[in-house]
Amino acid sequence: MHLLGHNLPDHKLIRVALTSFHGISTHTSSRILARLQIHEQALVSGLTEPQITALSAFLSSPSNTPTPPPTPICPPGATPRADAQWGQAFPVGGGGGSKGKARAAVRPGEDTLQDLKIETDLRRAVQSDIAHMRTIGTYRGKR
Repeated sequence: MHLLGHNLPDHKLIRVALTSFHGISTHTSSRILARLQIHEQALVSGLTEPQITALSAFLSSPSNTPTPPPTPICPPGATPRADAQWGQAFPVGGGGGSKGKARAAVRPGEDTLQDLKIETDLRRAVQSDIAHMRTIGTYRGKR
């Protein structure tokens, strides 16, 4: 199957095949498939025409696709825990090698796939970041 300039092999899982795009990791591809309600174990050859169209539309312009309705976190009738703090930072990675890096928790209702950049847009953004580092004279820019 040919999708946005990439040839995706028919025998591969769609979750793995999406990683051929620059800027899409396995985690991001799983989140994209969940958003589009495509099973993670689906093969590229098993996609229907509406699924291919939805995937192509999302990858070409993720900011223009409508956000899905919120899904309930807890079963109906149950109350969420009172001690849940969405604003705290969680360490990146599971081991002790996180070196103090932290990632902010995703709040309910936030759409993190909204500002997804892939291929040319991502390359252009990285090059502009490098150019900015050079112009302000940082060590990272000089390297």
